[in-house]
Amino acid sequence: MIQQQAVADLQTVPALQQVDLSIIQALSSIARVYHLKPQDVILHQGDVIHSFYIVQRGGVRLVEYTPDGQGVSLKIYGPGDIFGLLAISGSYPHPTQIEAIHDSVVYAVDGQDTRRMIQSCPDFGLLVIDLLTAHVHEAHARIRQMAAEKVDRRLARALLHLSKKFGRSDGSIISLDVPITQRDLAEFTGTTVETVNRTLTQWCRQRLVSCGHKHIDILDYDGLSNIAENRVIAPQN
Repeated sequence: MIQQQAVADLQTVPALQQVDLSIIQALSSIARVYHLKPQDVILHQGDVIHSFYIVQRGGVRLVEYTPDGQGVSLKIYGPGDIFGLLAISGSYPHPTQIEAIHDSVVYAVDGQDTRRMIQSCPDFGLLVIDLLTAHVHEAHARIRQMAAEKVDRRLARALLHLSKKFGRSDGSIISLDVPITQRDLAEFTGTTVETVNRTLTQWCRQRLVSCGHKHIDILDYDGLSNIAENRVIAPQN
């Protein structure tokens, strides 16, 4: 019964919908499931990571804690995201803490078990290569954006990305159902808290967004998209 639930859960993951059912069944047989509450920790900073993770429901964040105990959010993963695939090549000390931000269901798959599985399921090995390649392209794109794009574009892109993972629609308003601070956004976009605050304040005046404590509502999705894509909208006559 437990494996049947795992198969059903993993079938909802977009990256796994392109593989044969037999691969999902094999994956479910070696996966462990975590049912997490907010702030539950999967892996502490500096612990050795042995597995990769699949977020089936909810969300987790990667947090780096400084020596004085300040947490810096570096990445947020939502439903359907797969991360930690480097563990398939071998275990290593993980530089960040992995903790839940919602009630979440996360599957952990041991890297060495996966290596043995790939020997009999080469199609899954190709999928892993494709996923790792996509992560590299995403990292390169992020570096390029930070080097070449203005902060408002980077911030708009970040909010739109979060809306796809955690957005809840209420009419024309999209509420970001994820606790996020201006410091988090500054770290995500490679800028300062002051710049994020100044940009969000301007966007609030323009009715593009509405901001509260660790909460943001997107009021004008198309307006943010225009900023993210650097589209200039001609004034109406």
